[in-house]
Amino acid sequence: MMKVVALAGNPNVGKTTIFNSLTGLRQHVGNWPGVTVEKKEGVMVHGDEKFLVVDLPGIYSLTAHSVDELVARDFLLGGNADVVVDVVDSTALMRNLFLTMEILEMGLKNVIIALNKIDLAEKRGIRIDVKRMEELLGVPVVPLNAKEGVGIEELKEKIALMAHGKIETRPRIPTYDPEVEREIEHVTLVLRDTPLAERYSLRWLAVKLLQRDGDVMKLVLKHLGKEKLDEIMGHISEVEERYKRAMDLIIASQKYEFIDGLMHGFVRYSKEQGRSFSDRLDSFLTHPVYGLLALFGVFYVIFKFVFVLGLPLQELLDDAFSAFGEWLALMISSEMLRGLIVDGIIAGVGSVLSFFPLVFLLFFALSVLEDIGYMARAAVVMERIMRKFGLPGKAFMPLILAFGCNVPAVMATRTLEDERDRLVTMLVNPLIPCSARLSVISFIAGAFFSKNQALVAVGIYAIAIMLALAVAWLLSRFVIKGEESPFVIELPEYLIPSWKTVTIHSWERSKEFIKKAGTIILLGSVIVWYMSAYPVPIGTGGSYAERLGALFEPYMKLMGLDWKAAVSLLFGIIAKENVISTYGIIYGNTDAMVGAMTPLQAFVLALVTTLYVPCIATIGAIRAESNWKWAAFAVIYMTALASLVGIVVWNLGTALGY
Repeated sequence: MMKVVALAGNPNVGKTTIFNSLTGLRQHVGNWPGVTVEKKEGVMVHGDEKFLVVDLPGIYSLTAHSVDELVARDFLLGGNADVVVDVVDSTALMRNLFLTMEILEMGLKNVIIALNKIDLAEKRGIRIDVKRMEELLGVPVVPLNAKEGVGIEELKEKIALMAHGKIETRPRIPTYDPEVEREIEHVTLVLRDTPLAERYSLRWLAVKLLQRDGDVMKLVLKHLGKEKLDEIMGHISEVEERYKRAMDLIIASQKYEFIDGLMHGFVRYSKEQGRSFSDRLDSFLTHPVYGLLALFGVFYVIFKFVFVLGLPLQELLDDAFSAFGEWLALMISSEMLRGLIVDGIIAGVGSVLSFFPLVFLLFFALSVLEDIGYMARAAVVMERIMRKFGLPGKAFMPLILAFGCNVPAVMATRTLEDERDRLVTMLVNPLIPCSARLSVISFIAGAFFSKNQALVAVGIYAIAIMLALAVAWLLSRFVIKGEESPFVIELPEYLIPSWKTVTIHSWERSKEFIKKAGTIILLGSVIVWYMSAYPVPIGTGGSYAERLGALFEPYMKLMGLDWKAAVSLLFGIIAKENVISTYGIIYGNTDAMVGAMTPLQAFVLALVTTLYVPCIATIGAIRAESNWKWAAFAVIYMTALASLVGIVVWNLGTALGY
């Protein structure tokens, strides 16, 4: 059985880069049991031995205020890890060592500190005596520059030795003022005769009880009863009265004082070099006006990059699938089988798969922005705007995730503590165009607006985002009322991206596109082909597809669209990519579609596809994270919104002569 290595650390410390360096492509991404927090696992090979590496969620402490903190804490408390690698950012030691102290306070003796970004610390005049740091903390410390792979082999060696008990540690745990220590000792003595002593560090339980940790209070209540718990909490209240502060604040401030004292023993700072380049750049990128202009500029460049590089590859793949279909058609004598394979599967699935380069390049560009540290700056810029529309500042991250896929983005709203914030963010999330809708937008923009495809795509995205903000304002004012939560975000150091990490991220995110093409879209393509070919071929007015489309055509005509759009949009509810595959089957090729539609009709189709009913998977995610009432509400309001926008744009465009 493989030894288990847990990676813990704050957000933005380079934990993911270290995880990728340790595991390479031997990774798996899923969800932790019972929650929708992402779980990343990978296999590290060292010598002849394999180790299972588990990347825990990025957290700042082990006081379980959020699902992420609870997941990380439960994993460490459960003794699931043979080795705990605590990733520490050398440029922000004080904040990072707070989590280190919490881990050591648990009583864990199998901890290794991965001291990352040591190169950046040195550039900023921070000198760390690693040997002295090891002596003072009582655990191994490995200096790293994970971006360049420096120190990774030494870390692997230390992990292997620790996993087999060949490294002795004497972890240094925080000490507090005498009065707090007396209370910790008192609680420890009370807990000593309970079954909790066999499973947990009693000192850790006592500290968490002093901090009024909800889960620990439930544990103590279960084993000691309400009377004894009330007595303990009464003692804690007396200490708080003397300090005139809550105990969690007392312990946090004294823990920071303890860390500061330790750091004096192994950290030296050179004289200040003046305002850093990062600070100067931030003053521009987070500026209320310049930052917003920079944000639009960055995303315009992204789409330009995606289209300029991706469209030739898309056309190449499209031609390849067409040529393959023509060749295969000559090899199949059965008319029905030829229609199914060539006109159904290859025309439908092939038309979607040809857009994989665009999807991959979008994820690649977003991963680069994330890796260099720009996304946090974008969050600061957008927070000012989002706050005015009733969205919490923390909602920016789930909304950014939605550009990839709305399903994990809806799940990511669990990081928002307030129920009102979660619901508002969840309900506007599907309005953000995902990668599936990118394929539709890029297909239409490339076919009908070849000279301005990036501008058209950015325009559609901008309309969708503005409508999302407007809907958020309406929901927060009239439907889901409540107080907004504060916005706190860390601005990481600007870094040169790790191309290996960026590539792995891009592949992990975009491969779902291929999976859908081989499952949901394949099934949808076969159904669309059958409905288009039976009982009589499409074009005669008697096919099942035309009959179905005819039911909705009067409604579609309000937006300048026909029955073909109705059929495509209906199948697009299964997966948005089906809009393309359906048109591919109905028209046979892009030229036929371009000849049958005007640019205005194409623009309306792209807008409606972007705004109408979310895919089935997203509806299911909303239901899972809330209930059927809110899922149904999302379906109804998005259908109404898409219809209103489609009708207005069509009639306005017609009036202007387009």
